[in-house]
Amino acid sequence: MPLFEYYCQQCDATFELLIRQGERALCPQCSSAQVEKLLSVPASPVSARGNLPQANAPQDWGGCGRPQCARGGCQGM
Repeated sequence: MPLFEYYCQQCDATFELLIRQGERALCPQCSSAQVEKLLSVPASPVSARGNLPQANAPQDWGGCGRPQCARGGCQGM
């Protein structure tokens, strides 16, 4: 189930909602259906140690394990 960010045109609120297929987004503050889906930035992956990845640090969340994929996304699919 995706988490979306919305803007309410009626009360000017910005909020996040977990929406299932077929459901309609309603503003949690005023219950208005006049909401606009916003573009959201996806979250960065976090390692098992709980540290956030650094911009210039090597990434250790890995790929599929195939040598041609190295670290990062899978190139063999």
